[in-house]
Amino acid sequence: WVVEKGVDSIDRFYMKQFPQEYEEKKEFIVFPEGGEKRATDILEIGPGRGDLLLSMAEKYPEKELVAIEIGHKRFTKLVANITKRKLDNVVVIYGNARIAMPKFYLKESFNMIYVLFPDPWPKGRQAHKRLLSREFLTFIADFLKDDGDLFMATDVHWYADWVVENCQSIDTLYAQGNPFVEGSSLFGYEATFFEQKWRGMGRDIYYMHYKKVSQ
Repeated sequence: WVVEKGVDSIDRFYMKQFPQEYEEKKEFIVFPEGGEKRATDILEIGPGRGDLLLSMAEKYPEKELVAIEIGHKRFTKLVANITKRKLDNVVVIYGNARIAMPKFYLKESFNMIYVLFPDPWPKGRQAHKRLLSREFLTFIADFLKDDGDLFMATDVHWYADWVVENCQSIDTLYAQGNPFVEGSSLFGYEATFFEQKWRGMGRDIYYMHYKKVSQ
């Protein structure tokens, strides 16, 4: 079956069945080169256009920010904008966060981690692609320092409920909301371009804030 479908289908097949092995073979690009070795404060997974990332980098020049972006075009645009704004406190890694985080950072490296508006993958057959699974949340919690903050947001209610349910099963994460919080309570938060667009369409936004607690 795999051979008959061709190279593209082979890639898709292995990405779905063996994502760890598939992603580990991909090349990582780090900007600036060697930047991943610096002290770290804030991590954003999937910064997209980089609205929040760039805003925080300008607002808090004393903090070191890291972004991990899986999309190559988005990575390239982020690098261009960082260079244009002459920001020297941002590191961007092109690659999969599941592989990049343990490759470049020790556990308990970050004070804050942001995951904003990930694709909810609503169809049942796409469920395995949803980012904020219990397994992934447990994984990223390991990279938070004790008393560190995990901030998340989505415009999809059922997805927000699903994330909250996943977090409730993780002993090291303690909810700061009941279960949601106001966007203004997220450190350094400013609404992104797409968030403003979605609010203009009448969509609600669900913000989540969890603290890492020591065991």
